[in-house]
Amino acid sequence: MEIKIEKMAFAGAGIGNLPNGKKIFIKKVVPGDIVEIEITDEKSDFAFGLAEKVIESSPDRIKPKCEYFYQCGGCDHQNISYKNQLKIKQKLVEESLQRQRIENQVLPIIPASNKEFYYRNSIRFMFFLDKKNQLHTAHNQNSNNLKLVVVDKCLLQSEKSNLILSKLLNCINKNVANKETFWQLKIREGKQTGDVMVEIITPNNDLPGEEEIVKTLKTINGIKSIYHTITPGKSLLNLRRRLIFGFPVIYEKIGSFTFQISPESFFQTNSFGVKNLYDTIKQIANIKMGENLLDLYCGTGSIGIYLSTLAKKVVGVDVVPEAIRDAKDNAKINKIQNAEFICLDANKLDIFKYKNFVIIVDPPRAGLKKELIPEIAKLDFKRLIYISCNQATFARDLKEFEKRGVIAKKIQPIDMFPQTHHIECVCLLEKANN
Repeated sequence: MEIKIEKMAFAGAGIGNLPNGKKIFIKKVVPGDIVEIEITDEKSDFAFGLAEKVIESSPDRIKPKCEYFYQCGGCDHQNISYKNQLKIKQKLVEESLQRQRIENQVLPIIPASNKEFYYRNSIRFMFFLDKKNQLHTAHNQNSNNLKLVVVDKCLLQSEKSNLILSKLLNCINKNVANKETFWQLKIREGKQTGDVMVEIITPNNDLPGEEEIVKTLKTINGIKSIYHTITPGKSLLNLRRRLIFGFPVIYEKIGSFTFQISPESFFQTNSFGVKNLYDTIKQIANIKMGENLLDLYCGTGSIGIYLSTLAKKVVGVDVVPEAIRDAKDNAKINKIQNAEFICLDANKLDIFKYKNFVIIVDPPRAGLKKELIPEIAKLDFKRLIYISCNQATFARDLKEFEKRGVIAKKIQPIDMFPQTHHIECVCLLEKANN
């Protein structure tokens, strides 16, 4: 069956129309392509499929830089020029708001940096053992498929990280007989500092070849931490970490600020673009001298600390104890005296203590908790800044605020994740009566 790809959907799939009128979602295609497809899963009102052959290429189609692109699920858009990726993402933000009937002029999307590749500071691989007892690194074929695709490098991570992959695999394959225990590998980098943390994850206490692994990895410039992480039953809920080389944390810089990154820390994935993101937040928040800042879902405190020189007081709130520990440490590292960090679920915060604050919310992909939106809307705040990487929950939450008289005034998309479907947005909301 042949269909034409009409446009892109948010999750990185192209949309076409089946003869029966149903929409079909297909990965790794380009708007304007005519493709021969196989339907893999048909629902009552839509379907999923695979492009088996490109009959006629879109004029926007380009050759992907990565040899694994069509098998690996790590990237969505390498077969589309970066200029057109930005156009697609702009349209997706606008369409997500239109579906919620939110009338707002979205500002033109801006690239977070000039790095279209090699920008990720954190990446996770699966280990894969072949029939010849050789260990490889792999990614999932796509987000909904647990089938693994062997990859020996990734163009979203640095050449140094790719060197780590190569040297680690060579070491294990040369020195270890029992390779079944290796499960996952995580590499984190400080792009501005050169620091690197390597985390080798196994489901049991054994790390075969530990001495040789440490000996091999520590020869690579910048390796500051090597962890062995044990996940009983391959569950990340009860993991234990063992530092087998170096220091417990690595460091990264954003502008003039230094931040520590522990194995548990959430940190913006694109270090090259995070300063641009935070400068956009600073510009949109427009914090005036003497104003106070409430940073909900503050993580390791990086946004609040970055804005702390403008505010009279910063209060950061996060439910993750390790994140709050790092936030407090980061305040000390940067000699920030006007920041307080509280370990608490944002839903349980007595938010009415923070009247006349500028509020920043940077929730996880699931968006704001339903019960928190009316609480924020009742509060007399100065300005509300919503940061989101999920356009569906972002638009949903903006609509809930709108129902309560809190209106989106300015929306700035930023491309923090080139080659993927992900989009970051920074939004200014104000009370309608302002």
